[in-house]
Amino acid sequence: MSNVQEVRDRIIQLAREIEDHSKQNIPPKTFFQEFLKRVVAAVGARAGAVWLRNGANRLELFSELGLASTTFNENPGAMASNQKLLIEVISNGQACTYHPSETSEELPTDDMLVLAALQQNKEVVGVVEIFQRRDTPPQARPGFLQFVEQMTGYACRFLDRQAAPKVDSQISVPKVAEEFEQFILQLHRSLDVREVAVTTANDGRLLVGCDRLSVAVLDGRKTVIRAVSGQESVNHRANLIRRMTTLADKVISSGEQMLYTGKVDHLAPQVEKALGDYVQESGSRMVIVIPFFEPDPIVEKQDERARPKEKVRKPIGGLIIEQMAESQPKTGVVEKSELIADHVASAVFNAKSYHRIFLMPLWRGIGRCLRFLEGRNGLKALLILLALIGAGTALVLIPYDYRVEGQGRLVPIVQKDVFAPWDGEVVEILVQSGERVKAGQTLLKIRNPDMNQQLTAALGELDSKRALRASLSAEHSRIPGGSDNEARKTEIEGRYWQTAAEIESLEQQIKILTERVAQLEVKSPIDGLVATFQIEQLLLNRPVKRGEVLLEVKDDSSGWQLELEVEEKRMGHFVDAQKAAKKPNLPVEYVLVTDSEKKFQGEVIKVDTRTNSSQESGSVVVVHSSLNVEDLPRDPRIGAEVRAKINCGKKSLGYVLFGDVYEFIQKYLWL
Repeated sequence: MSNVQEVRDRIIQLAREIEDHSKQNIPPKTFFQEFLKRVVAAVGARAGAVWLRNGANRLELFSELGLASTTFNENPGAMASNQKLLIEVISNGQACTYHPSETSEELPTDDMLVLAALQQNKEVVGVVEIFQRRDTPPQARPGFLQFVEQMTGYACRFLDRQAAPKVDSQISVPKVAEEFEQFILQLHRSLDVREVAVTTANDGRLLVGCDRLSVAVLDGRKTVIRAVSGQESVNHRANLIRRMTTLADKVISSGEQMLYTGKVDHLAPQVEKALGDYVQESGSRMVIVIPFFEPDPIVEKQDERARPKEKVRKPIGGLIIEQMAESQPKTGVVEKSELIADHVASAVFNAKSYHRIFLMPLWRGIGRCLRFLEGRNGLKALLILLALIGAGTALVLIPYDYRVEGQGRLVPIVQKDVFAPWDGEVVEILVQSGERVKAGQTLLKIRNPDMNQQLTAALGELDSKRALRASLSAEHSRIPGGSDNEARKTEIEGRYWQTAAEIESLEQQIKILTERVAQLEVKSPIDGLVATFQIEQLLLNRPVKRGEVLLEVKDDSSGWQLELEVEEKRMGHFVDAQKAAKKPNLPVEYVLVTDSEKKFQGEVIKVDTRTNSSQESGSVVVVHSSLNVEDLPRDPRIGAEVRAKINCGKKSLGYVLFGDVYEFIQKYLWL
């Protein structure tokens, strides 16, 4: 902490020395040499240069320090690129920084450049250029820019003293009044709070004559720093801005002006703590915080019978005025600050009131539209309106074919799916994809170990029962006749017939099992082509369930048709068209994906009664369409993709083009 304080004290000391030199009557060459020594040392830069306009109104190097330690002299294009940057600073009069990794501009060296305009009698006459190290942390750059800009202000005062003619005070007063008037006009030109704050910070700093001027504005109960002189934007996370916000909040809440010149005995405890933190961070030697309040209404209604109440002024922001090298306010700083505070308050209040108007963006848009209609633009707008009305009328009145689209494939009319007859495992495949087969030809074999085991067990039990029946028959024949053996014979006969019944049941069971085992050899139901692709990869050595589709066999000699998948949400138009035409066979126009230039005709012949699922289209309904066989290629391919459009009658052109939008609104937005 002590090292940091020493650095701050050293920077303040260098700033004081620059201020002292600016008040002395010394040659400009000497002043700027001493000026660069102290500025470069204060910010820890590599080099510095001062460029001034010569008699030919061209910029030339007036003074430099350490320029040889950079790559400026080694770069042949350095002078041209540097002149371009200097001219830009002279044209806008604003201080700025350029970092090699953050700008598209060509820089004369690999260093970060800090540029500030030199003014003499309000006219830009030169530029101060500091070559800072490129590894400078981003959070330190705004501080360097502010310091260089403030020190350049002392250099501007030196130039003003050098060129100032001996005039009396009666001439300077009108000049100050003119500058103040220009500031007020610029301040009230905008109704944007940020623009008002930026104008106050930058132009107000020059008018007041301080080193830094900042503007704080109350957003509800929150204090926000809207602008800081010399900065294009405000980083609210920076320690300096955070502590400035705390100080401004405390002073604005109190409603009293605060003046710090080195003593804090007269301040409230909460303000004293916030001020101490801020001064430690900023290094300022003089700080003034002036709250500003809502202006009084121009015409105020009062009830004559009511007692006059003391008005409570509502704060809406504040000005923070700082000096870095002098603890006592310069002549006129306090008075000018108080003078502009009321005007800043009025401008901020007007801007905030303007943006509080209900639906202001809408009213501004309407205003721009009405302003566009002035003069000849009114005729243009009328012609555009008539064109829009004509286009809308055409969309409503012109009929056009409404066609429901569907994607599908080319398939034979006769086609059969081959199902698994029983549970099992596919152990052998006897056909290949695209092979032509005959009805009854074995396609593949399924193994069901449980079924084979049941058949073997049933055959073994049948043999056992037959042997038992033969044994009972032989035993019955050996029993002699007589009343004594009648009961024995009856018992054997009962067992015999019971065994015969069991044998008959086993024979029926074996017959059924034999048929089932035979069905494990899956055969083709029709003549045709095997349409399933990659059969072995899909089925071989894979368990299957009863009723599962194994193969597709399609008879390509039976004729061809289209299988189209139509989105379920389109079927309402399809059904309405069938009712209007009083026939189910709606015309179909389709193209083959492999030959999309040729269009063919067909008609609807059948519509499935159930809905299927599609990964691409969601719920779909399969529609079958006939076609002309002569339109097909010489060797039509089963499953060839087609795109088709089903003609569903006439509808308005607008509905044909924007029917999906209308249906979306009707489905999701109408209550």
